[in-house]
Amino acid sequence: MLKWLKRVVLVVALAFFLFIGLFFAIRNGQVISLDLVLWQSPELSVALYMIIAFAVGIVLALASSSALLFRLERNVRKKSKQLVSLQSEIDNLRKASLSSELSERE
Repeated sequence: MLKWLKRVVLVVALAFFLFIGLFFAIRNGQVISLDLVLWQSPELSVALYMIIAFAVGIVLALASSSALLFRLERNVRKKSKQLVSLQSEIDNLRKASLSSELSERE
């Protein structure tokens, strides 16, 4: 039921940001050249440099969050294995306790 609402909101948000990006690119058409210490970039529009910087930021954010996610998933798998091991140990101790109680009663 809420899937269609989520899709509509996503499409509206995407259209809004596309419109903002297009408006930004049209309004900032000045051509500049970035002069870094060891390298001088070709002349491109301000909007294109901003879009490139935004894209690089997205890629770096995804890479760093993916590394964190993989580390957390590895930790969860490790803890799950420990849990299974400890549960089997508890079951073995319970069985041993039951068998010792039964042998004492007899």
